[in-house]
Amino acid sequence: MNSLAKESWSAFDSETAKLYLDGYGHPSERSKILMVSVLTELFGTREFHLADFGCGNGHLYGFFRQRGLNLRYTGYDFSTSLLEAARQKYPGDDRVLFHEADIQDPSMKGEAADIVLFSHVLEMLECPGGSLAAARCLAPRIMVRFFEPPVPRHDLVALRHMDVGPHEPKVPYLRRSFDADFYDLLLIKADCRLVDVHQVEGDKDQIHILNF
Repeated sequence: MNSLAKESWSAFDSETAKLYLDGYGHPSERSKILMVSVLTELFGTREFHLADFGCGNGHLYGFFRQRGLNLRYTGYDFSTSLLEAARQKYPGDDRVLFHEADIQDPSMKGEAADIVLFSHVLEMLECPGGSLAAARCLAPRIMVRFFEPPVPRHDLVALRHMDVGPHEPKVPYLRRSFDADFYDLLLIKADCRLVDVHQVEGDKDQIHILNF
């Protein structure tokens, strides 16, 4: 997909791309640990294949491995700069692959997985429904990590600016605050039959497991 969003997310300079979400734009650590707990509950010690939609520089693969998860990992993203950083991060590791792809395309091609992950990604998409449809084609479960969990409100999509490097101009990006009713409509359209919600007390982030 050739879009302003792709241009923005590909605009990181090489050094910032390596640090993104590890030392730059650092997200909630507690919800990362909660993801590990939920994945362990689902898969135990057996090997499973996780497809990370909007994988960025692949920082979560390293985190999951450090926490002892027995996973094969395939990351999908349309950011060329973040994907380049991801491939440099894990040279020679045959348990991890990265692919440039438009995760918002319902006909996106990918490898079958046990679970698809959206980690602080669904709120950033132009077409979250198309992305859920693409994920549903690859796996029987979807994990969504929200930094803006759906609540009753008017659905809001804000245009913001982000830093992509100390010597680079700021670029625009989308950030969505989901209305709970709109989110429910997306789940109905995706044929989701059950949602399990996990949250650390006192933390805004939520982990949703969509079951089909």
